[in-house]
Amino acid sequence: MCLASIVLSWLFTDVVFAKDLQLEFQEISAGIYVHFGRQETMTVENYGDIANIGFIVGEKSIAVIDPGGSPAIGTLMRKNIESISPLPISHVILTHFHPDHVFGGSAFTDVPVVVAHRNYTRASTQRAQFYREAFSELFIRSGQITTLIPTDDQFDTMRIELGGRTIEVRQHETGHTDNDLSVWDVGTATLWASDLLFVERLPSLDGSVAGWIASMNKLAGLSAKTVIPGHGVHGSWDQLAAPQFRYLNKLLAQTRAAVADNRRLSDAVNTVAADESEHWLLFESRHPGNVTKAFTELEWE
Repeated sequence: MCLASIVLSWLFTDVVFAKDLQLEFQEISAGIYVHFGRQETMTVENYGDIANIGFIVGEKSIAVIDPGGSPAIGTLMRKNIESISPLPISHVILTHFHPDHVFGGSAFTDVPVVVAHRNYTRASTQRAQFYREAFSELFIRSGQITTLIPTDDQFDTMRIELGGRTIEVRQHETGHTDNDLSVWDVGTATLWASDLLFVERLPSLDGSVAGWIASMNKLAGLSAKTVIPGHGVHGSWDQLAAPQFRYLNKLLAQTRAAVADNRRLSDAVNTVAADESEHWLLFESRHPGNVTKAFTELEWE
């Protein structure tokens, strides 16, 4: 049996396994389709369906932005795309290496161009096995392909022509992670910020708090008409970004003060930005890790 047949049989098994799962894609602007993930942690019960994923349709081809959090999600995403447009998928854009965004890659192994940050492969090499073991129940077959190998990662800004439609993919310095991308749809002034922006759900720091704020300031300069975050609803930049700016700036300033005062990390975890708890989903589970990451970063300033 050829590799393609094996992959297809695994994908079919995943669809059967996930028969109770449905994905809905909203056309939020002409040719821009988004599935809004659940505001939850990643579990077997939700099939890793917790991130915003989607695709952009041009006149000649389609670009996928993140294939989702499991083979089942990726397969259902592919079926949705095929039901909406007969055009070929020319690009898959991996906005960063976190499992909720990329573990559906097995549904897109035939796509010729896979775009990622220059640090993506390193992050994948370091963490893929850990993530696979942590979320092993999401995968029917232990040998199943879950992540895609980038074909294009050596750029600062990449222009992609989809036929009558240009999108720009930008690499960012270390922020949410050390391998963040954003996507800009030129014609509609739509910004796909991915996990550089969280809405309602607490931002999860896996890079640099100072760098993340810097990346947000750069994105603000785009004057986007519509912004799609990595988690949460879409809307205007000013409306969506203000809470995250507030939280990250508190995290930065108060952690820096704790380090300067020679306070212990255990104390900082309980006090830094503690008043933000009422404003965010998943605060209790995510905030201690954010303080720990920021504390470690700022100790070395």
